[in-house]
Amino acid sequence: MRFQVVEQVPVIHAPLTFGQLSLWRSIQRLPSEACNLPQTWALPDGASLPSVEQALEALEERHESLRTRYEPDGENDLVQAVWPVAPVRLDTVEGGDDPARVAEDAAARAGADPFDLAKDRPWRACVVTSGGVPVRLVICFHHIAVDAWAINQLHQEFLLLADGLRITEPAPTGRELAAEQWSAARERRRKAARKFWEGVFEAAPAMEREPGTDGPEGTATLSTRWARLGSKEAGDAANRIAERLEVSLPSVVLAAFCLAVRRRTGRDRMLVAVYAHNRSDPQWEKLVAAQNQIVPLVVAPEPGEDFGELVRRVHWDSLRSYRHGAYNVDDVLELGRVHGYSGSVNGSFDGSVSGFFRYFFNYLGEYQQEHTSVDEQIRTGTAGRNIGAPLYLQVQAGEALTCTLRENSAGTGFDEVTGLLLLLRDILVAAAGPE
Repeated sequence: MRFQVVEQVPVIHAPLTFGQLSLWRSIQRLPSEACNLPQTWALPDGASLPSVEQALEALEERHESLRTRYEPDGENDLVQAVWPVAPVRLDTVEGGDDPARVAEDAAARAGADPFDLAKDRPWRACVVTSGGVPVRLVICFHHIAVDAWAINQLHQEFLLLADGLRITEPAPTGRELAAEQWSAARERRRKAARKFWEGVFEAAPAMEREPGTDGPEGTATLSTRWARLGSKEAGDAANRIAERLEVSLPSVVLAAFCLAVRRRTGRDRMLVAVYAHNRSDPQWEKLVAAQNQIVPLVVAPEPGEDFGELVRRVHWDSLRSYRHGAYNVDDVLELGRVHGYSGSVNGSFDGSVSGFFRYFFNYLGEYQQEHTSVDEQIRTGTAGRNIGAPLYLQVQAGEALTCTLRENSAGTGFDEVTGLLLLLRDILVAAAGPE
């Protein structure tokens, strides 16, 4: 599964970007497979093994993050070590009559294999053939090198390069972003982010820990389970609401999620971690790197409140949070301790800002929409990539609105995740009204 490279001496060292540092703080105590992002990409007709290898070499030359190692710097820190481009040589796996299944199996194996960030390039790949003809690329990235938006971009660029086209537009680098984020010129923005987070901590409810995770007996045993619902009805409803209120689709879904939590649990105020993809600045929009960080949102659905008013409040509060989406996570950890936020809600993410949150919301747009379903049926399971968040809602757009809700808690059973997803759908449909 590992591609072959000619080893060379690293030539450039640089500090981590805010996004990379934030991710590193979050993953240090997670299982290695939780940090891997395996993909399967259909190859264009006529693709050959050399054309695939050349396309990947071109991607690696274009995007520094694909040839960057991450070397220890002290006890808890890393630095980027950018290596030069090296030739790519891929293994092949024969897929016979079912190359899609063989590719999924290969992706699962790639996702379970840990990376050594100090030695390995942060991706690995192989090609699946059918009758000796290349039909699918299996590629697995480490999350510190990419996020979902970067993977979408890499996929699109790979298809162009595999077709023999050239991409001449220069790509930004993580080194450049890190230099800007840590510069003296950015000090005012760093201070503004600290002030914003301080206000959030003052307004947020007390940190709510999973029973048993911080007592003298040690950490409680957590179980994980997820539910997924792909609903065209909910997608149509959410889009109509967004258009009517002139707000974003993610704001509508997030408001519905928070209202569902309120109705099901009785919690009248919650601190939600919202993933900010930090790509609004054209200079960094096409940077292939882990740019996303979580921003905080205090949501308090009021009894009897019109859903539209809740959506508008969530929308504008989200925009204010996004303004501070790129920040020094160590500043926030320091502020959190002052306000009683430390450790972790459920034992995951200890030592990171992610540990402060029970609720997570991640809008992925059309990322991996080919794996979504539109049959209005609830699916459940326990396997798959798991970052350990107490309650994590992942939303994908496309033909349907596909919501995946994963819970990690001391409880058991699927009632919580299935009940919340069905309630979220019902809230959207009722609020949209008839077409």
